[in-house]
Amino acid sequence: MSNKQISKDNREYWQRKLSRKFDEKKSVIQSLHQAEINDTSQKNFPTFKKRLGIEKDIEKCLKAEKEFNDYSKNYQKRLEEKREQVKKFFSVIREKLENWSETRNWDRYDLPKYEYESKFYDLTDRLNNYLKSQCKEETKTAFYNSKKGQELKKLDELEEKATDLLHSDMIGAEVLKQISLIAKQTQINMTIPMDTIKSLPNG
Repeated sequence: MSNKQISKDNREYWQRKLSRKFDEKKSVIQSLHQAEINDTSQKNFPTFKKRLGIEKDIEKCLKAEKEFNDYSKNYQKRLEEKREQVKKFFSVIREKLENWSETRNWDRYDLPKYEYESKFYDLTDRLNNYLKSQCKEETKTAFYNSKKGQELKKLDELEEKATDLLHSDMIGAEVLKQISLIAKQTQINMTIPMDTIKSLPNG
């Protein structure tokens, strides 16, 4: 008989084989008694909980859980009802503003939109911001059309005219002469030296 020790690889092989064989045998025995274990476990469960001293705690937890679930169901229902109310009232406002936009030249695309899946609504703030913007534009237009606004309106018109001249195909010297004349009309001190005008090509 050899005195040589079993190799590491062989030892690991036999270890795995032994474990597998024993596990298979234990599994067979456990299967034979599983039904009995299940029945006995079910019978033992009330006593098991009582021994742990958590029966009353479980009852309290069950009550709280039921109350939460009932509230949650009702809450979701109420939440959807409130959401529909927001949609209903907002739709009335939006329809009226859309009608006004046709006669007042408002940009309808800037109107706030209702978003059904929103977690939080700020439609009234957005509506007020939109209306403030439109009110300001209309007030500005009215002011420009008033006696006080005529001077500003005239300045805007002359500024636009001067800007158009700068981007025109007109000869450089003539452009500066015209801008100088516009500046005189507005009483803006913007005298262009004659040397500068002379230095530009006359075409």
